[in-house]
Amino acid sequence: MAKFVFSAFSDEITADFDAQLDAVKKLEIPNIELRGVDGKSFVLMSDEEVKVVNEKLEKSGVGLSALGTPLGKITLDDDFDEHLKLMDRIMDIGDMLGCKRLRIFSFYPGKNNNESEFRAGVIDRLSVMLDKADARAFTLCHENEKDIYGYSPERVLDLMVEFGGRLRVVLDSGNFSFCGVDAAPAYSMLKDYIDYLHIKDADEDGVIVPPGKGVSHLKETLSAISADFPDSEIIITMEPHLMMFTGLEGLSKLDDIKHKYSFETPFAAFEYATNSVREMVNSISNKNDEKN
Repeated sequence: MAKFVFSAFSDEITADFDAQLDAVKKLEIPNIELRGVDGKSFVLMSDEEVKVVNEKLEKSGVGLSALGTPLGKITLDDDFDEHLKLMDRIMDIGDMLGCKRLRIFSFYPGKNNNESEFRAGVIDRLSVMLDKADARAFTLCHENEKDIYGYSPERVLDLMVEFGGRLRVVLDSGNFSFCGVDAAPAYSMLKDYIDYLHIKDADEDGVIVPPGKGVSHLKETLSAISADFPDSEIIITMEPHLMMFTGLEGLSKLDDIKHKYSFETPFAAFEYATNSVREMVNSISNKNDEKN
């Protein structure tokens, strides 16, 4: 069986970075995917602030699984040169923190792009970004998301084939369901390119629900990846989106996000989601033991 290693977007629990670290330690989650720090994106941190974050991570014993960057989350009409400067800064931060894995996206269309223009513009931009990443030994991991080029399994596969494995996949089955796209075929289509997973779930109407309560085939995906890669460590980053949190408006259109379940606190929501996934993993482990 694969070894599933938990990580978390801890800014969903609280904006305060110290409290984020305390929370993931209480949840026995050993890593975080860095995104929001004290109410702002990590990309806005000064060198001194990065140093402080690094010291806090080391003191807490919490690791970094990836940097949850906003790269590729602009339109084809936006200033790409400025975006590349942001990428340079993000890689500087990654070097300071000792983290070489960057979560990215595949752009929104420009105002007047037809389908072929959209794809060509995305390929051109990602090619430049991959060259920059390769030059500094960074790995770019593409997350599927609503409205970007790679919103569906087919579109993500198109990018993976185009770049011959240089670009990797962050599989977020919940985002497929959130977009109204069938998540069922995603794993089998993309398994050869998957670097790690994001965990959220949505129902057939695109309403966010706790992991396992929707139609994103999370347990089936975990079971399949465990069977296909039995000797591998697989990072699963909790990103349940079960409550509104600081910075969410920068990640999604707030009027798109609807919830079916309610929780008293963000920590309670995150704990419920994490325990749900742990139950899935334990169930897979038990079935594997029974077979052996």
